Amino acid sequence: MKLNIRHRTYYDYAQPASLSNNQICLQPRDTRTQKCLSSRVEINPEPNSIQYQTDVFGNKVVQFDLNKQHNDCEIIVSSMVETSDTLADLPASLGQKENLDALKQLSSEDALMAKECLLPSPYIQPDQVQDALIKEVPMSTQSVLEYAGELMSHIFNTFEYQSGFSTLITPLSEIYSARKGVCQDFAHLAISVLRRQGIPARYVSGYLETLPPPGQKKLQGADASHAWFSVFDAVHGWYDFDPTNNKRPDRQYITTAWGRDYGDVAPVKGVVYGGGKHSLIVEVDVNRMSECVPEKTEASAYARSVEKL
Repeated sequence: MKLNIRHRTYYDYAQPASLSNNQICLQPRDTRTQKCLSSRVEINPEPNSIQYQTDVFGNKVVQFDLNKQHNDCEIIVSSMVETSDTLADLPASLGQKENLDALKQLSSEDALMAKECLLPSPYIQPDQVQDALIKEVPMSTQSVLEYAGELMSHIFNTFEYQSGFSTLITPLSEIYSARKGVCQDFAHLAISVLRRQGIPARYVSGYLETLPPPGQKKLQGADASHAWFSVFDAVHGWYDFDPTNNKRPDRQYITTAWGRDYGDVAPVKGVVYGGGKHSLIVEVDVNRMSECVPEKTEASAYARSVEKL
């Protein structure tokens, strides 16, 4: 299946900004289940400098500078991705101890990242919340992939998705106490529990194609970014799990980047000098090739699908 993705980020400053330095991490990467056919970055106003790079995790990043006075900044990333039509069954995997022992003998890029993803990271620090959740989902004889699936289902069934409940700095303890959050929170929570038990887990960012209710037109600009987690099996590699929707990512998912946590793969980050207060608009469209709609339609709230973002 071929999917078109258009991600627009627009900053409007109350006062002129004199300088801004930014990094974009929004271009899809190639994986064993998807291929990025094309990707284009547009920046307005035109930046003074722009660099296309690959970060330490293999993600595509774009760094740019605006060294002139500007009142706004628009970033548009347009990509076309081909995703796999089938989702393979999970293989028979190793138990926690066997997986760790096998990992110690590996030195591939995937294994090196897995070793780093056993450690705490800026957004995922040790906390009593991990022990509390482990009591709810204890690990005994399950393989690492079986346990990841059980944890995914538990978070889906016992936590409520609530848009706007949390921010980037909301601690995991607050997410756990309220039993609610968004996709980013659920991914961080699962990763923290897995790492606590010696299972390598990383944060994955991307998109999920959503479909309108039957008979209704898909509104352009109404999609959103998504996040889930991935677990490393020392024999078979990385496997993805989405606790927000209680499913393994399939052909409707597009992966843009992965890292230790959200901080490694933030869509846009940087610094700006001047500008005063600013407003932010983010618009995301994910369309199948045969269903692309060229004209813009004002986005309003509606039930995009039973799946949550």
